[in-house]
Amino acid sequence: MGRSRTSIHALIWRQIRVSTAVISLLLLIVIRAGESAFYSSGGAAGMSTFVALLKNPAISALYGRANSLGSAGAFVSWKMGMYMALAAALWAALMATRVTRGAEDDESWDLLAVGTRGRGRALLTAIAVMAEGAILLGAITFFGLLLDTSGWTSCLLFASGITGVALTGIAMGLLCAQVISPRRSASQVALSAVGLMFLVRMLADSSTSLGWLRWTSTFGWLENLESFQHHSAWWCLAFVAVPVPGAVLAWRLQQHRDIGCAQWNRSDRARAHTWLLQSTWRFSWRERRSTLIAWSVGLCAVGLIVGYLTNALVAFSRADPAYVRLLDRLGLGVMITAKGFVGEVCFMMTLALSFLVITLLVMLASDDLLGRLDLPLSCGVARTRWMTSAAAATALGTLAVSLVCGLSIWLGVEASGTSMNFLVPLEGMVNAVSPTPLVIGVTILVVTLSARFAYLVVAALLALTYLVALLGPVLHWPHWLLAGSPFFYLRTVPAVPANWGAIFVCSSIGLVAGAGALVRFNRADVGR
Repeated sequence: MGRSRTSIHALIWRQIRVSTAVISLLLLIVIRAGESAFYSSGGAAGMSTFVALLKNPAISALYGRANSLGSAGAFVSWKMGMYMALAAALWAALMATRVTRGAEDDESWDLLAVGTRGRGRALLTAIAVMAEGAILLGAITFFGLLLDTSGWTSCLLFASGITGVALTGIAMGLLCAQVISPRRSASQVALSAVGLMFLVRMLADSSTSLGWLRWTSTFGWLENLESFQHHSAWWCLAFVAVPVPGAVLAWRLQQHRDIGCAQWNRSDRARAHTWLLQSTWRFSWRERRSTLIAWSVGLCAVGLIVGYLTNALVAFSRADPAYVRLLDRLGLGVMITAKGFVGEVCFMMTLALSFLVITLLVMLASDDLLGRLDLPLSCGVARTRWMTSAAAATALGTLAVSLVCGLSIWLGVEASGTSMNFLVPLEGMVNAVSPTPLVIGVTILVVTLSARFAYLVVAALLALTYLVALLGPVLHWPHWLLAGSPFFYLRTVPAVPANWGAIFVCSSIGLVAGAGALVRFNRADVGR
């Protein structure tokens, strides 16, 4: 029995070890970069000028609430904490659906279920392994903060919150895996649930009258911990009270269903529609339409909320000259106008749209690894046509999502009481989608080089290059390092003109990378 436990434990760890290492390294890099930004800004004395910034409801919605930034840990937990927690929760939800629903879809879970331990024990082992991964993220966060922060209690409390958020993501992924099939649908619902909780936290921080909403979101619980302020440690109970019953419910649901089945299976209940299966172009659209719809809904919700905060930001800026001087010192002076704030929001949307591109293109890797390309390629479909159809559908779909998101930002701005031409946010979102050719070219090249790890590799590259563009100028990093980030060349359109020269160069690099990917895809064996 002990040997079986070790084998199952090792098998599941092998499935999540690469992604766990990548997300751990990313969290550590973000923490160290945040600490460097704190000290380069003058430490606690320099942060005293940020007090006006903390009072702005728009800033609170984006980064969370804080009363003071007297230590490096407090600055990191405020400026990066929510997005660190979001990354941990998304990772946890994806890994939970991968090791459970994904294993059932490819029938590898059958081998665990017929063993001496049974499927119930196998699921408990999977839960234990993922919990170990969440604890590892917390440990990395704790030691990363402890290196430059004297208050180990505060570091431990914040690290516990990151672990708790990851555990909540695991519980959501487990529940979706039991109820929804196939894995792609289960993952989309789990990720949507995580995104919804993040939006709830943004709403709660955007207005004092909506503060009660923090009680309904795991990100709100993290904020209520007040790790580097008042130490409301009893909120840690929420991170246990929700994930544990969720895991128990997932275990009970598995005991009352057949392996490979789910409570809701779209493929079993949907009628056959062949009108999008008559060409590679139409099939590419059909394969990606549910993902495009889900991302459109999520980004539109974000756009509405952030757009609605525009009036509050502009009014606050006009009423507090010290705040205006602070933004000018940080190089964010354009944010004192509605058009400038919209430009900053569109710049932030660039990362989300880039991740959408990766999500749409790694379907090529999944089709290849699962043997789905055998039939169409054996029927005479050209490989070049198959890949270019996927790339074209991704590019047009991402552009459509960006335009819909731009309209939602405009609606939010208008609802806030600020008048703005609807072309203003659309122009900003077109600029935000300009790195798409580069991201497409790099992604399909990585897919042809390593299909199994394509998502992790490209996602890590995106996160690191965005971090370089975001913090590099503030920390005075070398220019050659900044020049390697495509986000560094983006401008806050429409407040300032777009950098068309850089857009052309980056797009050309993407086309060259895409051409190389096509050559390799034509010469490689299917499934390798």
